[in-house]
Amino acid sequence: GKVGIGIVKDGSRKNDKGGLINLVKKNKVLSWFLVLMLLTALFSVGCGDAGGGSNGVEEDGEQGVSDENGDQDGESSDYTISWGTAPAGGVWQVLGTAMLEDITKSHSNITGSTVPIGGFANVVGVSEGQLQVAFSLSATTGDAWDGKGPFEDKGKLRNFCTLATLFPEPTHVVVYADSGIDSIEQLKGKRVTPGPKGLATEQDTRRVVEAYGLTYDDFRIEMLSFEEAAQQMLDDHIDAIFYGAMILPAPNVVNVSSQKKVKMLSLSEDKINTIVENNKGTVPYTIPAGAYEGVDYPVDGIATIVNIIAREDLPDDIAYDIVKTIAENFDRYRTVTKAMELCEKEDMAKDMGIPFHPGALKYYQEQGRID
Repeated sequence: GKVGIGIVKDGSRKNDKGGLINLVKKNKVLSWFLVLMLLTALFSVGCGDAGGGSNGVEEDGEQGVSDENGDQDGESSDYTISWGTAPAGGVWQVLGTAMLEDITKSHSNITGSTVPIGGFANVVGVSEGQLQVAFSLSATTGDAWDGKGPFEDKGKLRNFCTLATLFPEPTHVVVYADSGIDSIEQLKGKRVTPGPKGLATEQDTRRVVEAYGLTYDDFRIEMLSFEEAAQQMLDDHIDAIFYGAMILPAPNVVNVSSQKKVKMLSLSEDKINTIVENNKGTVPYTIPAGAYEGVDYPVDGIATIVNIIAREDLPDDIAYDIVKTIAENFDRYRTVTKAMELCEKEDMAKDMGIPFHPGALKYYQEQGRID
């Protein structure tokens, strides 16, 4: 006669009231009195659970649910997370694995795994319920929210929220130091890679290209993986790596710059302003001098910000536990990727135009980071 709480495939919760009611109906021996008692007990449990709120907080403020003996174990109901990252070997995959490991170690009720997808598919996966949590870029989530670019066919996606804002991924336009190329316009007709097709990096390259009044037809475009891009450039098969947004430092750029002299091209101020004004989640950003070998000057451009998003129906207590654990382990992630050195713990609550999940908002308000 207990109410069972479980996990369905998409990570949402379900209860077992219907099964017990059917059992009572089929048992001809039970008296109407017993039926009434069972149903009363059953629905009093159900109402008691609902009264606690979606974040599983009891009246005394402690998170948790009762076990079979009525004891509090300090955790909410079991929950499984599918966390969208990026293809294996990428920074998002490594970072997501580290974060999920900390979350599952800190909360015995949470289990999960990373899913190496990346790009627009992460946002679509969260929106459609295949993923509960995912990394994205702020410009990509802005496009999804507004139904722009690669999301035009799907329309405005509004059933996801922000859990945390992390580090910037800035523009990288890399050519050889002796190439004679000093501006974006001079790349016309050149062999250029904007990144792998379908990743957010490539979409951000399109923003830059369009701001200059150009299209991909003005270049000899090569859709290459990040590893292939480095090798192709070292072999002189391409003239430029042109990423609208990329992790800093980018491993493939480090690879090239450590073997040959390169230079990086800045975007003009007017083009930066145009891109920022027309694309939610895009910000001006300057790569500092010395970020790469031989690049001893600042490089002006744009950046989109890595964020963690979640379905709006992610339970509040799970969202709260996720952001709390990430914040408490924030310094450790700087040993996982240098990109995390580009942000501070306080940046997790930075507003990039997409509403925060109520569970995340609760934590940031407790910490005094959001009013």
